[in-house]
Amino acid sequence: VWKISRGDRHFYLGGTIHILGESDYPLPGSFDAAYAKSAALVFETDIQKSRDPEFSESFMAKMVYSDNRTLKKLLTPATFQSLTIFAADRDVPVDALNQFKPGLVLVSLTLLEVERLGVDGIGVDEFFFSKAVKDGKNIHHLETLEEQISFFENMGQGNEDALIAYIIKDLETLPSLLPVIKSTWKSGDLTGLDRAILAPLKIDFPKLYQSLFIDRNQQWMPRIQAMASTPEIEFILVGAAHLA
Repeated sequence: VWKISRGDRHFYLGGTIHILGESDYPLPGSFDAAYAKSAALVFETDIQKSRDPEFSESFMAKMVYSDNRTLKKLLTPATFQSLTIFAADRDVPVDALNQFKPGLVLVSLTLLEVERLGVDGIGVDEFFFSKAVKDGKNIHHLETLEEQISFFENMGQGNEDALIAYIIKDLETLPSLLPVIKSTWKSGDLTGLDRAILAPLKIDFPKLYQSLFIDRNQQWMPRIQAMASTPEIEFILVGAAHLA
């Protein structure tokens, strides 16, 4: 958590982990301190709207292939076989994933994997969103849900085989990688976070790295900079990798 000041105005900027287990709470004290001093909470996107059933329907409609494309047609036999084996080990028939776009494969398999690892509690964002609603604090967001969905909808377009292979490899290392991510996050080690999360993405998928992190950071910056001039003290919470 950082305190960002301009003259006599300031706000707080916190890096979050989107999925945590119950044992990861309570959070480091700096989060509670920044929350207590802030009148408004600012999240990446509209968490309240994301809970709307209509949004879920819209999300799914955009995240599955509606034409004659399927993963089996887009992937090499070797990659599709790897996906089949990985999914079967988690009691998921590959046919259930076959019409998913890579972004939805990533979201779905990640949720399954973290649940398998016992890390199925709420993340920092959800925790503070619920707290802010209960406490009556103002709530803002940096991008619309539609903007966020577009990043996942177009993920790996034209490069599906390499991305699915990368996702499988990445999730297979998650049991050993997750403790590293958590420890670097808790200690505020941005270099360690970069090494654990961003460096492989920058090398293997520079366009994806650009759209998911650089482009979004640059879109957020004018909104964040404007908050340095407001009398209201904000606590901005974004995924920790965005800080790295």
